[in-house]
Amino acid sequence: MRYRNLHGTDLQLSEIGFGTWTITTGWWGNYTDAEGQTLIRQAVDRGINYIDTADAYGNGRGETILAPILKENPKLIVGTKFGYDFYNNPVRPRGQRELPQDMSPKFIRFALEQSLQRLGTDHVAIYQPHNPRIDILLQDEHWDTLEALKREGKILSYGPSLGPAIGWRDEGIYGAAVRRAPVTQMIYNMLEQDPGREFILAAARGASYPGAAEAASGKTNKKVCEPTAAFDEAFRAWAVDPEPQFLVRVPHSSGMLEGKYTLETKFDESDHRSHRPRAWLVEGIQKVDRLKPLSERRGVTIGQLALLWLYAHPAIISALPNIYGPEQIDEFVEASNHAPLTSAEMEEVHALYVRNFDVQPFVEEVTAQRA
Repeated sequence: MRYRNLHGTDLQLSEIGFGTWTITTGWWGNYTDAEGQTLIRQAVDRGINYIDTADAYGNGRGETILAPILKENPKLIVGTKFGYDFYNNPVRPRGQRELPQDMSPKFIRFALEQSLQRLGTDHVAIYQPHNPRIDILLQDEHWDTLEALKREGKILSYGPSLGPAIGWRDEGIYGAAVRRAPVTQMIYNMLEQDPGREFILAAARGASYPGAAEAASGKTNKKVCEPTAAFDEAFRAWAVDPEPQFLVRVPHSSGMLEGKYTLETKFDESDHRSHRPRAWLVEGIQKVDRLKPLSERRGVTIGQLALLWLYAHPAIISALPNIYGPEQIDEFVEASNHAPLTSAEMEEVHALYVRNFDVQPFVEEVTAQRA
């Protein structure tokens, strides 16, 4: 296992982390606490030392499930999140709708104390506002509160976890460029590189980046993914090492880059992948086919290739794949036995990406109903 330094600390995070959402939210199947803990322990045994969770996962379950494991392994590094007020809204809305948010300074401190109690620890490494909107990130008191908690030793670093879906362009650009968020969690993978590329560009350029002014206006649709007009098309996200760092979730595009889907693949209505459009499946399968020659030359699986692509980025501190079985742990951990993609290989993927992998956009046929 390779490790990367969390800027501003002496912590070395494993380049692959374990996200507890798969075992505590019910979106990837149902696990008992014992089953989930067994999976985490297997990951820890393979060298994974970064665990990413959130207070809202299972209304606290994402943290309580970790308490006995942290007691056994006090050197494990934990990041958690705050902002969804499940304390006053315990019933989650149906589907993928979000709970009400509260990111006031008072609630931040309250939520942190509850998280520390559930985890059984006195601090967390990375504390993340959970899917904040731009209006929150524009507030000085938000950042001042997090800095105060850092000074108090209750958190070591912080920064927004963007979502829930891909997008949130304004939040990512503004947080990285203007506020210099030490850590940003985002969706970023070989198939879905935007807006992540621009977040890294914004982190590298800082407050002078022209796209930052547009982001600060907060007028862009929250799920916009395409780059701003300020984006430098010559920019190579893997060639820079800005001070702000990034955690990456959905590194396999919701399983697409595990290379196991077919056109007949169906997802249960309770599975969050069922909310993906049909085009994601149809086009994604073809795009994966375009990447297979590179994985074959490398002697790695598509799932490992997706991680090696991320590991070529020095700005990325840890990737957080969806781990829902021991087979994922075995496959993904083995990626660390291979060197990250070279600049030439990264250029090869980049050329495919800008050509949409030579895949024609899918247009779903609509059958007209008779009156």
